Amino acid sequence: MPNELLSKALLELHELQQRGNIFKSEDFSGKNLTYLKKAGYLQSIIRGWYHQSYPAQNDGDTTTWYAGYWEFVSKYLENRFNGEYSLNPEASLLLHTKSSIIPKQVVVITKKGALGKVELVHGTSLFIYPEKKSFPQEVTTLNGLNVMSLEASLCKVGKLFYQKNQNEIEIALSMIKDVSSILHVLLNRERMDDATSRICGALKFVGREADAMRIKKNYETATFKQVSLVNPFLTSEPILSPSRERNPYALRLQVMWRKYRLTVMEVLEEYDLVEQERQKLLAEMDEKYQADAYHSLSIEGYKVTLNLIDKVTNGEWNPEKNSQDNETRNALAAKGYYLAFEAVKETIANVITEKKSMSHSLSAEHHVWYQKLFEPSIVSGLLEAHHLAGYRNHQVYLQGSKHVPFPKEAIVDAMEVYFELLEEEENPLVQAILGHHMFGFIHPYMDGNGRMARFVMNALLVSSGYSWVIIKVEDRNEYMQCLEEASVDGDIESFARFLLGEVAKSSISHKENNN
Repeated sequence: MPNELLSKALLELHELQQRGNIFKSEDFSGKNLTYLKKAGYLQSIIRGWYHQSYPAQNDGDTTTWYAGYWEFVSKYLENRFNGEYSLNPEASLLLHTKSSIIPKQVVVITKKGALGKVELVHGTSLFIYPEKKSFPQEVTTLNGLNVMSLEASLCKVGKLFYQKNQNEIEIALSMIKDVSSILHVLLNRERMDDATSRICGALKFVGREADAMRIKKNYETATFKQVSLVNPFLTSEPILSPSRERNPYALRLQVMWRKYRLTVMEVLEEYDLVEQERQKLLAEMDEKYQADAYHSLSIEGYKVTLNLIDKVTNGEWNPEKNSQDNETRNALAAKGYYLAFEAVKETIANVITEKKSMSHSLSAEHHVWYQKLFEPSIVSGLLEAHHLAGYRNHQVYLQGSKHVPFPKEAIVDAMEVYFELLEEEENPLVQAILGHHMFGFIHPYMDGNGRMARFVMNALLVSSGYSWVIIKVEDRNEYMQCLEEASVDGDIESFARFLLGEVAKSSISHKENNN
C-alpha cells in the first residue's frame, strides 16, 4: 500500500478520533476504511462498526476493545433505537455503583423491535428484548447510556442478584440518603410486594431500621398488604459499616477491603509466620536489590540484564561517556528502579528508627518514590516533566484485563480512602496483601503501578518484621492471574495464598542466612 494513501487515511482517522474511538463504515471516505483495516488501525466489532486498534496488537489482545466497549454500546444503541431503550435493572445498577468490570453481556430493554442477541468480539454480546407495555418509567442518562434510575434498579433486581451481589447492593443503598425516592418507585408500580420486602430487609440488615420501617408502614398503608423484613443476603453481617460516605468509588474500596480482609485472615491461619528483627531485615535489602530489580522490571516487560543492574548500582552507568550505555527505555528504567529502591529503603529506615506509622509515611512519601522511578526518563527527555506532577489525568486500560481502573476524577478521593484503610488495618500482613492489590486496582499513575504496588507491599512487610519478598518473573502468569481473580471475580484467596507463600519462603531464607 502506498504510504501516501495510508497517510491520508490516518489523517481522516485522527480527525474522527476527536469524537471517540468507535466508528461506522460511512464515517470514512473513499477507500480509507480498507486501508486502515489492512494496516491494522481498525478492528471489526460487528458488520459496519469498528474500534480503533494498532498494527502491533495481537489478535487476542482485548485492550482497545475494552477501552471502547461502553462507547460502542452507547453509540450502537442510540443509532439503532433512537433513544427508545434502557439497560436492564442489573446492568443499570452496576453502572450506578461504578463497577469496574467489563461484562460479558449487557441486557437491553427496548420500546419496539424483536428479541435478539448481538454477538460482539472477544466473547461479549448484547441481549435485546422489547417491553412495549412495561418499558421502564424511571430512565435516566449515565455515561451516555439510557439506564434505569438507581432506585428503580434496586427495586427491580431479583432475589438472586441480591444474593450474588451483596457488595453492589450495599454500595447502592449507601448512595441513597433519603428513601423517599425508593418509596416513589415501589408505590408507582403494581406487584412490588417481594421487592418491598427485599429492600426493607436489606435496609434493616445494614443498620437502617428506621428507613426500613418507614417504607414498610407507608407501603402497607397504601396497598393494604403486609410486608415482612427478611434478610435477602446469604450472610449474617453487612460488609460496609454505617457511614455518611456517598461516593461509590470510596464505598467500593471500603466494601472490598472489609470483605477481603476476612478471607486473608482465614488463609493466614494456615501459615506460621513470625516477625523478625527489623534492623536485620533492613540491612538485608541491599543484598536483595539485584534480584528484586531484575524480576520486578522483567515482570513489567523490560529487558534488563544483571550486568546493567550492577553498573547502575555501582555508579558505572554513564550514557554521556559510554555509547553502549545509551539512554534506552530499559536502561532508564533500571536507573529509576535503583533510585526508587533507595528512597523506599530510606522510608523504611525512618519508620523503624523513629517508630513511625508506615501507612502514614506511605501517604506522605509515595509520590517521592514515583518521582525517583521516572526521574532518569525525565532528565533524558524521554518523558515530559508533567508526568511527575502527581496522579494520572487520563483514563487507563489494562492489557488483557476486564478490570477498568477508576476514572481520573476519582483518583484523589480513592487514594485518600486507600490510605485511611491502611491506617485502620491492624494486621500488617493484611495491610501488605490488600495494600498491594488495592494500589493496582486503583492504578493511580499512568505507568509504574505494578512496581509501586510491590514497593508498598514490601515497605509494609519489612517495617513490620517480615522479609522483603521478590516475586519472580517465572511466576508472572500465576501472579497476574491471581490479581485478575481479585479484581474481576471478587476472589482474593488465590492472591493471598500466593503472597503468603512468598512471605513464608522469604522468611525461611532470612533465617538460614542469619544462623
